[in-house]
Amino acid sequence: MTQIPYNSFNQYLRQQYKTIVWRIPLEGNFTCPNRDGNRAFGGCTFCTADGSSSKGQNPEDPIEIQLQKGIDKHQKRHKAKKFIAYLQSFTNTYAPAHLLKTVYDQAINHPDIIMLSIGTRPDCLPNDVIDLIESYCDKVEVWIDLGLQTIHNQTLEAINRGHTSEEFFDAIERIKTRAPRTKICAHMIAGLPGEDKDLSLSYQTGLALSKLPIDGIKIHNLCVLKDTKLAYEYAEGLIQPLEMQAYIDLVIDILSILPPEITVHRLMAEAATRDELIAPAWADDKDLFLDTLRKQMNERGISQGCALLNHNSDKTLSLSEFKQNIITSSLGIKALV
Repeated sequence: MTQIPYNSFNQYLRQQYKTIVWRIPLEGNFTCPNRDGNRAFGGCTFCTADGSSSKGQNPEDPIEIQLQKGIDKHQKRHKAKKFIAYLQSFTNTYAPAHLLKTVYDQAINHPDIIMLSIGTRPDCLPNDVIDLIESYCDKVEVWIDLGLQTIHNQTLEAINRGHTSEEFFDAIERIKTRAPRTKICAHMIAGLPGEDKDLSLSYQTGLALSKLPIDGIKIHNLCVLKDTKLAYEYAEGLIQPLEMQAYIDLVIDILSILPPEITVHRLMAEAATRDELIAPAWADDKDLFLDTLRKQMNERGISQGCALLNHNSDKTLSLSEFKQNIITSSLGIKALV
């Protein structure tokens, strides 16, 4: 077996829980503020109409039914013993706190649920919702999956995210202050429109995340999916997803500066179904990608955080330190000094 030269989330789960743990995507039936007109309309240009759902559940089923179906499936298929309740699609903090509580209560209402993971955006985390999320740490391990995608505000606007990088930094600060037991997994996408021809822009997002007090990271390649605005831009030749080797080189560069204690939850994006993926074709083979990435890292003698040994960036910055060490431009955060 190829050595895994980074701190994978699967390794973390095995060490923490000493058994097979499986993630169960759940549909909370929320929407997003860049869909309903609060911030914008239409959603992110890369996102499908179902909010990038895993399509593993019937959203009309109550959470308890979704949960039990997922547990039954993965107990049989993967011999899993413990489970993560993952509210994945759309924005799962986009509702009043008392309504969110009813969903979260149902999501952890099973003795084999050991973790609650909540996918959301930085502009949908008011303090009362952060306080609510922290309260679940008394019962299970809690993660906020926090979508940034890029630190560059110009790109965020181009992909219709409806929030800024500054709102992301503010959310990180408030979570760490108000919810110290809640863990943060930050999401980024490499090769977004406007950044596909200058990968240093995507690298800067990875560099910024490596400096922030996060606990985990998901790095995604840009996927063009059917019936998205991105699909029309792709058809018109306006954007081009990264080739696998270019993406691998970028991921290796980011992993080399990522503190070793940060868990790596994901290193590539996938379509929920094969017929949903338009491009790139290589994103249809996760095993090939991961095998190639790990092999190249091992051949090059690179492991997570290895560049920190020969660099001044050998520590995570506090939010105040981070803000003092950035240069801003029309693109948002341009570089760290």
